[in-house]
Amino acid sequence: MTVIVARYTDPLEAQLVCGRLQAEGIDAFVGDEHTALANWGWRLAIGGVKVHVPDADAARARAIIADLDAGAYALATDDASAGAPVPIDRESWSSRLAWVALVLFQLPLPWRRRRR
Repeated sequence: MTVIVARYTDPLEAQLVCGRLQAEGIDAFVGDEHTALANWGWRLAIGGVKVHVPDADAARARAIIADLDAGAYALATDDASAGAPVPIDRESWSSRLAWVALVLFQLPLPWRRRRR
């Protein structure tokens, strides 16, 4: 028997949580994902996209989801002296310029990625 441990309006967010639970060894799966993708207007009516786990793993899964929401699995910079995790900025000036050109002029432009 399974139990629902989380509900999301975004199927991608539900898949990310499911992947984290599976990485922790919990047999999780996502329910109603395809219905939410096919009929966006029904997402709230069906109760969102649900993450299911076995009854025995429900408490551990909820704890992992709480840690995930608190940012325990966030990517950090290479600087260990910073203390708290700091998100890595992956955008460059050329990627921002390419995005503006696409939005304003509907002209896709290539951009360079930052090198480390």
